[in-house]
Amino acid sequence: MVVLMAYPVGLIFLKSFAVNRPGQPAAWGLEGWIAAFSDDSLPAALGSTFFLAFVRIIITTVLAIFFAWVVTRTDTPGKGFIEVMLWLGFFLPLLPMTMGWILLLDPHYGLANKLLMRFFNLATAPFDIFSYWGIVWCHLAFSTSVRFLLLTPAFKAMDAALEEAAQTAGSGNLGTLLRITVPILAPAILASTALGFIKSLESFEIELVLGIPARIYVLPTKIWDFIHWEPPLYGRATALCTIFLAVIFLLIGLQRVLLHGRHYATMTGRGYGVRPVSLGPWRWLTFTLSLSFIAVMIVLPLATLLMGTFMELFGNFDLEKTWTARHWTTAFQDPLLLRSLANTLILGSGAGLLGTLLYALVSYFIVRTRLAGRGLVDLLTWLPWALPGVLISLALLWAVLGSGDLIRSIYGTVPLLILAIIIKEMPLGTQIIKAGVMQISQELEEASMASGASWMAGFCRILIPLLKPTLTAVGLIVFISAVRDIPTVIFLSTYQSRTLSLLMLDYIAGANMEKAAVLGVFLVLLILALLILSRILGLSRVAVES
Repeated sequence: MVVLMAYPVGLIFLKSFAVNRPGQPAAWGLEGWIAAFSDDSLPAALGSTFFLAFVRIIITTVLAIFFAWVVTRTDTPGKGFIEVMLWLGFFLPLLPMTMGWILLLDPHYGLANKLLMRFFNLATAPFDIFSYWGIVWCHLAFSTSVRFLLLTPAFKAMDAALEEAAQTAGSGNLGTLLRITVPILAPAILASTALGFIKSLESFEIELVLGIPARIYVLPTKIWDFIHWEPPLYGRATALCTIFLAVIFLLIGLQRVLLHGRHYATMTGRGYGVRPVSLGPWRWLTFTLSLSFIAVMIVLPLATLLMGTFMELFGNFDLEKTWTARHWTTAFQDPLLLRSLANTLILGSGAGLLGTLLYALVSYFIVRTRLAGRGLVDLLTWLPWALPGVLISLALLWAVLGSGDLIRSIYGTVPLLILAIIIKEMPLGTQIIKAGVMQISQELEEASMASGASWMAGFCRILIPLLKPTLTAVGLIVFISAVRDIPTVIFLSTYQSRTLSLLMLDYIAGANMEKAAVLGVFLVLLILALLILSRILGLSRVAVES
């Protein structure tokens, strides 16, 4: 765990003082720091990064609290459907969703802009997706879904007697939510806010696609820009990465200060109930608002993207011969796409299988053993959630290229991408399996050992079979994450190891939007199939229980 987690992160800070390229003899200096922080464009990039992060945090905090409250604490109709669709918003890849919004809100050919201009007789397009607010808009579905999934377990575990007492004292539903529910759930809200802020800082692909045309740079795109210069400016890139580390430690300290000395216990020795609040006729308003968000933010861009795959020219709605299926037939005849598909399936399968096995061993070590170092290992399992994907990618790049010839030879290969995904998904996988291990009585393993079985036999023949649904769900989660991930593998792949998501990014960068749209729909269909399978196997149940 130290090698996988702490070593690459420590290497990032150390290598920020290196003036040599990876793989060359070590040379140290402050040139990278001086050049990075004297860059004239850095203040604007920092301002854009934090502005976008703060705006998204404010909006998604309100939305996530609302949806978590609707699903767990009210009698709103269709709560199960709302929860499933928000799960879908979490797993859908960002690039295909962004392409759907480009088709709708591009200032030149966006369908929604054209319809509004025609209906209201406007001279210019009312919306521009290539802007600050366009970037925020494209993030709302995913960011809200992430926060919703983090808050839902806390909302479900809260004793309904606390809300009932507030209503008995004369408080309405909204007052109870704002003055009782939200303050009591402050730890979960602050934790999800900190994680959401870090996720906002690390966001890469939407900012790359929408920000670069509008000359909007954020820290991840600046780091990507430095790495892709010729020769690559690794010193500047690693120096900028230290900003992420500083912000992460600051957030951890701030959270501890805000929560210090306060009590938030809601589950005690006595029984407690989780009864939904009756909203009366207002439940149809919450249902309508929830359904409207899902329809606009998830269904609409996906439907538009699907329409875009059948356009003769992406975004051109005015051609006499607008529709064609040739993009589908030609896309899957491309050997590059077929190789990327094979890479993606190998990456997802390898990360799912090996990652799940590693997470199970680590969870067992933390929960079942009394060996020294369990606390440190448990702490290290959380570290990847505190690090941006581009930081993990760059840390592994330094770790691999700065090692011996044997380790350096895996650069640009799928096994290295598998390692990156395993590290990135360590927190989620470990926490879900830990919850499953805690639910299995240790008496079963003790009985097997009393019967003469070894530790390994008990682990493989008792614990693993009982954890099978949980392990399967975790494997599918990791598979889906590997399929959709871009930041974590962006610096580690080469032409031969491109995944479907990276290939789609290449198509967009090369203005081959028709192929990118087809690939985006294919990615969505693949993830939908896996999500349905995960739902059948109880993915949401085991995740929420964790």
